[in-house]
Amino acid sequence: MAGRRLESVDALRALALFGILQVNIQSFLHGAGDPLGYFLTPPRPIDTAVYLVIGTLVSLKFLALFAFLFGLGFALQMRGLRRRYREQGQQGQRGQQGQEGQQGQERHDGHDGHDGRREARRHYRRRLLFLLGVGVAHGTLLYYGDILTAYALAGFVLVLYADARPARLARAARHFFIGHAAILLALVGLTEWARRSLPPDFDASQVPPGVIETFEVMVTGTWLEQLPLRLEHYLALQGTTLVTGMPFILGLFTLGALAGRLGWLAHPGRHRRLWRAAVPLGLTGLALSAVGTWLNYRTMVDTPGDPALWGFLLMGFGFAATALYLAWFVAQRDAPWMRRVIAWLAPAGRMPLTNYLMQAVILGALLTGWGLGWGAHLGRAELALLALAIVAVQIGVSRWWIGRFAQGPVEALWRRATY
Repeated sequence: MAGRRLESVDALRALALFGILQVNIQSFLHGAGDPLGYFLTPPRPIDTAVYLVIGTLVSLKFLALFAFLFGLGFALQMRGLRRRYREQGQQGQRGQQGQEGQQGQERHDGHDGHDGRREARRHYRRRLLFLLGVGVAHGTLLYYGDILTAYALAGFVLVLYADARPARLARAARHFFIGHAAILLALVGLTEWARRSLPPDFDASQVPPGVIETFEVMVTGTWLEQLPLRLEHYLALQGTTLVTGMPFILGLFTLGALAGRLGWLAHPGRHRRLWRAAVPLGLTGLALSAVGTWLNYRTMVDTPGDPALWGFLLMGFGFAATALYLAWFVAQRDAPWMRRVIAWLAPAGRMPLTNYLMQAVILGALLTGWGLGWGAHLGRAELALLALAIVAVQIGVSRWWIGRFAQGPVEALWRRATY
């Protein structure tokens, strides 16, 4: 049963990765602007439909799921690390006791780290340093929209809650989410006030020239020609994330850690009230996301040069729909058809870092100027289908790889660097 539960988490992690890909592929060539990209030409009906579907059902929801699972994985890893280092410390104490006698025993007893907590935190910080390095490389060399950098930085804050009681984790999650909402409301309010007070001196109905220039460099330029532009957008996005996104990420991290600590996914039957409450919360988030996506679509079509941000705000709050997805998954987890789906997806979730990095490599090779350059000709619908094809390939390759090795290649390197 424990193995099945862990497999479920791996499957959810794979789903999160594949949902993130559906969003990233739409804006991969456009730079740090609208996360769903711009309409450089008038949208076809199928492109409109794809935009609305991805914006309503996918955008931010799977990014939130991935962050939630990061926090859950943190709680499980810290538990395992504490147990490991505690056992090592006890073995060392027994050996030392044989040499030093009772006096040595008294010196080693107490809170000197042999409960495993201090060593576990130190170990996890090494993991985060590796992740930070990978994130910086990924963001500057492959894809400006890297999320690993922000995850690593937020992870150093999360470590401060490694030994926190569930009540403190719950308070922290609540405060982070409230802070995130307050920041978004303040920024959107100020920006909208500025838009109305200072009308733009350019044609707001046109896509910003910088977006068009970025697109042209990405679909025609060499890798070296794209490098300065990618670095510029990476730094801009990381700066924005530090201001507006960090409380959001930390809220999900601490909520996931709370879920791991209390067994929300491992023992859902013990938390029926929680999962019942997740349904109306998720439906509310879905409704907000639908309205926000429509507003955002209209502004991207009518005034892309000076977009209104109310749609972005509602789409941001729409991440709560993730609760509905999780509640549905938990309810269906033991159904025979879902077990088969989980078995197919789990290997991809066991090597998430490898698959995440490979998505950027594949998108670069297929869409950009240093690769095949397909991005110059594909519309939104074709990009969505291409993302599904990449997912199918990654599922197949992951199943083949995990069938022969214990973990993904980057995960293996991560483990070696950590230990």
